[in-house]
Amino acid sequence: MLDKILTLLKDGPKAPAASVTSGDAKQVAAAALMVEAARLDRDFDEGERATITRVVKEQFGLTDEAATDLVDVAEKRQKANYSDMAFINIVANSFDDGEKKDLLKMLWTVALADGSLHKFEEHLVSHVARELGLTADDAQAAKVAAQG
Repeated sequence: MLDKILTLLKDGPKAPAASVTSGDAKQVAAAALMVEAARLDRDFDEGERATITRVVKEQFGLTDEAATDLVDVAEKRQKANYSDMAFINIVANSFDDGEKKDLLKMLWTVALADGSLHKFEEHLVSHVARELGLTADDAQAAKVAAQG
């Protein structure tokens, strides 16, 4: 019982089982990186939130409710972490190369959602690509795919 209380205090309340579960750690990590990309220009607005929700819904085949829940959980987890490396490590260990490239496209989609690309957003995508073992060409191809 004490372990459950300590876990609740440390990790916060768990999402309902019907929406985001612990088995979705890789989805939470991907969504948290997208939230980070949206926040880097210090203007995380509803349009960017809607873009993230749409992207995770399409990419992961989620319902509207599950996508919204995923973004909510990701936002809370992203706020609680001081580094994006925890999320990058989850992605590195659980995504295949195609999924990693898809993540870069998702990050570019979010970074470009507000119509301007901030240098910090661009740096994040490059950083994630490097940490995942992807090339600058992979990052550029994902950017082109996100724009088109």
